Amino acid sequence: MPPKTTAHAEEDERNTEIALFRYGLIAPLLFSPLPTGQVERALRQIASQNYTIPYSTRKRIGITTLRRYLKQYRAGGFDALRPQERADKGVPRALAPEVLAKAIALRQEQPDRTTPMLVELLKRDPELKLSQPLNAHTLTSHLRQKGKTRRILAQSPRAFHRFEREAPNELWQGDTMVGPWLPDPNQPGKKKRAHLFCFIDDHSRLVPHAEFFWEEALPRLERVLKIGILKRGLPKKLYLDNGAVFHATQFAAACASLGVECRHTAPYSPESKGKIERFFETTRLMLLPEVETSGIATLSELNESLWAWLELVYHRKVHSETGQSPLERFQAGIAQVRQADPEVLRKAFLWREKRKVRKDGRIELQGNTYRVDPQFVSRQIELRFDPFDLSLLEVWLDNICFGTANVVQQGREKHIAVERLTPQPSAPTQPKSSLDYLAVLRAEYQQLQRQQAGSLRFSQLPLETK
Repeated sequence: MPPKTTAHAEEDERNTEIALFRYGLIAPLLFSPLPTGQVERALRQIASQNYTIPYSTRKRIGITTLRRYLKQYRAGGFDALRPQERADKGVPRALAPEVLAKAIALRQEQPDRTTPMLVELLKRDPELKLSQPLNAHTLTSHLRQKGKTRRILAQSPRAFHRFEREAPNELWQGDTMVGPWLPDPNQPGKKKRAHLFCFIDDHSRLVPHAEFFWEEALPRLERVLKIGILKRGLPKKLYLDNGAVFHATQFAAACASLGVECRHTAPYSPESKGKIERFFETTRLMLLPEVETSGIATLSELNESLWAWLELVYHRKVHSETGQSPLERFQAGIAQVRQADPEVLRKAFLWREKRKVRKDGRIELQGNTYRVDPQFVSRQIELRFDPFDLSLLEVWLDNICFGTANVVQQGREKHIAVERLTPQPSAPTQPKSSLDYLAVLRAEYQQLQRQQAGSLRFSQLPLETK
């Protein structure tokens, strides 16, 4: 089979992104079947929201379209959600050949010209006699079909290769994924959606750490990064999603303290998040169906299954692009991995808030009262603390630590942002069947951990600690 051209490769990537978006819309209805009446209600709820639809200016999805996606998936799986080629593909439609030729010439002359700009130029071209106004979306489709997109023309003539870093931990990509529905631990009879925080190493495709939580909150993101660093070393740079939690000032300060550079993607840029998006696709196709089959009922059991699958399956399977397993590729460059000093790591993830010291030498934080040294009276100081333990506050001024504040009155043990987090469930339930694939993986994973003398059981780290 001849190799795909750059245009074909880009079209495949585009179709995959569109299929993933469609899959994300209907996934709640696939993994948690509902009675007929509730299905219609769920469809209306999905259709009532605005979305950033890949390669489209529309914001809404109709109920009829959602039903079609469900029917296509049930008939042909994930691939059925990819856009289908038209029978008349390659034949200009609603666009005269001379107009398209002129547009291609203008784009080749200056690849930075956007499609709306091309429309403006074509409207004012005295040689063209347009019978109707040009549609930018139609023109974009034809230019993409001909391989005349701005991105393709900006590339060099050499064969296309996905960009990747040269060594482990040069770059980690970070993002979140909507996970499966599980029984709500606080509301019997109801279900709640789990959310996955994940980092992936750009060079090896190894996952330093990933974990499901009930909410997309800053303490959860910090935990995943901290454990990832403890297990796999310090990354030089993070390439993060554009979500609000990834822009948190506290998180940026922690990364800066560790000497880790943070960059963020554009609001929708699939080409820049390709590796982690592909990992999420693999997770949806290989892990989540088994989660449904296994009847997993707790978050801890879900995470045990995730970690077992990562270590025993994903990390050991040869990656189609690198030709090596993620673990093998990561270990080949282990000499370049930087380890973090535990104390530096602890301090980096302390939260920071500024307070002005009152005349009586007291300050307040989260409703608690503390006393500091009289030298700080009427001065603004910085407090650094673990949001899970407000009994210990470090006092900082001009980047110098002056010890800790003394507790005068403490009514709140944790920061309110932590108290609002959904409590994590206790020990996982016992597997229901000896044929449970994920239960077998968990047992093998636990045996592997017991064999690794002196290794830290990250699965047993308290969820409500930093």
